[in-house]
Amino acid sequence: LSKFKIKLQSLSNHEVQQCFLCCALYPEDRLIHKFELIEFFIDEGLIGGLDKREKCYDRGLTILNKLENVCLLENDQGMVKMHDLIRDMALHVMSATSMVKAGKGLTRLLSEECWMDGVEKVSFMENYIRVIPSNMSPNCPKLATLLLNGSLWGNALIPNSFFKRLEGLKVLNLSGCGIRELPNSISDLVNLRALLLRECRELCRIPYLGKLSSLRKLDVHGCRCLKAVEGLETLVNLRYLDLSKSGIERLVEVNLAGLANLQYLKIVEVKGEDMTKLWALETLDSSFQNVVDFNKYMRFLQRSGPHHYYQLVVNQEKSLWFRKMYIDCCNYAIVRAGGESNEDCILIAPDVQRLVGRKCGGMTNLSNIGRLESLKLLMMEEWVNLQVLCGGVDEVIDNHDFPLLFPSLKMLTVDRCPKLKYLFGNRSKVTLPHLRQIVIKNCEELQGITAAGAIFATPLPAFPNLEKIVIEHCANMKSVVESELLPHLPNLRDVTVQHCEKMEEIIGRAPQAMPPGALSLLTYLWIERCPNMQKLLTHELLLHLPNIQGILVHDCKRMEEIIGCEGQRRQLGDEVSCKNISTTHSSLPKLNFLNLITLPELEGIYDGTINCDSIQNIGLLDCPKLKRIPLHLPILNNSFPSLREIVVDDEASWESLEWGPPHVKSLLRPFVVF
Repeated sequence: LSKFKIKLQSLSNHEVQQCFLCCALYPEDRLIHKFELIEFFIDEGLIGGLDKREKCYDRGLTILNKLENVCLLENDQGMVKMHDLIRDMALHVMSATSMVKAGKGLTRLLSEECWMDGVEKVSFMENYIRVIPSNMSPNCPKLATLLLNGSLWGNALIPNSFFKRLEGLKVLNLSGCGIRELPNSISDLVNLRALLLRECRELCRIPYLGKLSSLRKLDVHGCRCLKAVEGLETLVNLRYLDLSKSGIERLVEVNLAGLANLQYLKIVEVKGEDMTKLWALETLDSSFQNVVDFNKYMRFLQRSGPHHYYQLVVNQEKSLWFRKMYIDCCNYAIVRAGGESNEDCILIAPDVQRLVGRKCGGMTNLSNIGRLESLKLLMMEEWVNLQVLCGGVDEVIDNHDFPLLFPSLKMLTVDRCPKLKYLFGNRSKVTLPHLRQIVIKNCEELQGITAAGAIFATPLPAFPNLEKIVIEHCANMKSVVESELLPHLPNLRDVTVQHCEKMEEIIGRAPQAMPPGALSLLTYLWIERCPNMQKLLTHELLLHLPNIQGILVHDCKRMEEIIGCEGQRRQLGDEVSCKNISTTHSSLPKLNFLNLITLPELEGIYDGTINCDSIQNIGLLDCPKLKRIPLHLPILNNSFPSLREIVVDDEASWESLEWGPPHVKSLLRPFVVF
């Protein structure tokens, strides 16, 4: 115990010590979400003196990291818990001022005699209490925190006398309790800072709250039977209000000007005019009645500066501390607030970080949105009239450029846009220096990522940080990228193509001489169900893939070879160069796995020999025409140091494979798995 006290005192900061002791109020072995704990610290007033909730969260995470670093808390995938011995010692330190009976399986509250008059914190969290004596009235004037969350069952009734002598109460948590109403004595808890009633699904009545002038947080999320809260407009210190999934869908006859300090608001629907009164609001999770109402708020956000955090959603997706917009079923054009617009536009805040748009039929391209300096994630789903993201669709020579001004964009996803032909069309003048991932799905008319007439704003790579390209269910696409784009993809590492009926090749119009550094970082190729593809790579491309680690080709019905001769020469009938390849030794020094599955026409992997010094897994399944395996594996002491397994269909399949000299195949036999 003395060592524990020394460790606790070593934290030096009283705030950190108190935050640690709060964790002991939870049941034994309980995993606690970090953000739940941080909210608790804020409710307790342990994180104070900060004007923004984001700063409070940052401070809370710093505190939790300190506690983890000194082994007072254990981290478990974004959650924390206390070791049993640590918790026991924390409870010993708190014993003079706390009563903790969390998770003890109690069916009744302890009698009044057990409630010490000097107690400051009481936790009955997660018990099975069904009865509270009708005249119970604990005399605990110093009690500041009462945690009954998850403890009251079977429509337990809290008597009016219960809170009569708890005038010092600051935090009251009744979340997840089976109560139908709160007693009127709640109205007199003038020191109450946080009233937490999350998921009290049977709760239908809360008494008048207008006298709770200290109240900073009211959470009635999930109180579906609750239809009204009286006295809200007088709660001038309220910072946090969550009415989501309750019976209160909108604030009717509530003067929001009285809630000038509100920082967090979550509710089904709001009016744009009402929101303009909330200058301190940082997080908004709501929907608007119409586009005009929505635009009022967007103009307000633009005027009020860039220091806001908001989440404007339709489907209640959860996100913390991001400026995010989710637009659903909108037939209007989308324009940056502050740019040129009219009543047929929907405005988006210029500092938006995440833009998710679904069924935005009013958009044919994104060129007119304007500059979105902070946009990091863009998701577009079912934009039925979208033809390009930027640029022109047709190859018309004119002097008009179509720039895409999203300089911070990192993630781009496009799904079910049936008219989309290119991401970046003719004269698109595109540069996305931070883009890391492109995902395109279910775009039947898509022909390519860039049109032949696309131009780039600078001689530098247009996509210097693009690492991953995913193409799925794009029926008309014939190649993933055109050769002209290769110099602009110096960091490309991962290419995935699935269910593309007309896909013929990874690189369209493959050049005879590859640009310096092109594809040198490519690591993974994943190709599935591309029935028109006959070869995966050319010999020329193979020479530029020193970092390839994994190749999977699955269910490509016309695939004849994995690495073939350069396409143009083969078309011209020049077989001499192809024959010369048969004596060539190439190398894929980092290749880790090669899986070839359900390729009925596959006759060869490569005409030459490939040195594979690092290969671990080889899968050759349902490839009936494949005979020769050109992989050369390093042998050490009559074994293969890197190899783990070779998976084939059966013994007959293994016997049919030609794998170098007979003694090499016999050495490989122990690694074979059927």
